[in-house]
Amino acid sequence: MKWASAVLLSLALSASAANAKELKPLTPRDAPGTLALKDLDGKPHTLADYKGRVVLINFWATWCPPCRAEMPSMQRLKQAMKDKPFTILAVDMAESEADVRQFLKDIKDTQLDFTILMDKDGKALKEWKVFVFPTSYVLDAEGKLRYSLLGSTEWDEFDTLKKIEALLPQTAVQ
Repeated sequence: MKWASAVLLSLALSASAANAKELKPLTPRDAPGTLALKDLDGKPHTLADYKGRVVLINFWATWCPPCRAEMPSMQRLKQAMKDKPFTILAVDMAESEADVRQFLKDIKDTQLDFTILMDKDGKALKEWKVFVFPTSYVLDAEGKLRYSLLGSTEWDEFDTLKKIEALLPQTAVQ
């Protein structure tokens, strides 16, 4: 029943998020958790690994249509930021590696090459208080939360790109 409620809430908020695609500014603060997770190849990652980089953390699931729809724009954002200290961490919600690998195989139009982390037990979702899919956070180079977004967006839109670029360390901007 919890999953059904989460799916319905996700769909309802994503529908309304279609009109509210802007990143919501946050008062800079520490991230709620370390995000200590393994990627699809079993390599461990933590937020500390990305100190000095702006990080987009996107909580998603393969069964979530808005999550799936925004993935190509996340890849385009990664390409637009390729020579800058920027990282995307897509945190999959409690699904099997087989499900995620099948999703990656099924999306023929876009080759996703950003890091996908596996939150197999949902611990990160609880730490980060994620109740809607997708939910995204942007952290600055010091690891502080700066923006959030409930629902999907086109990550490579001009305004979004400018907000993320403004968080880059000054040495990276020059």
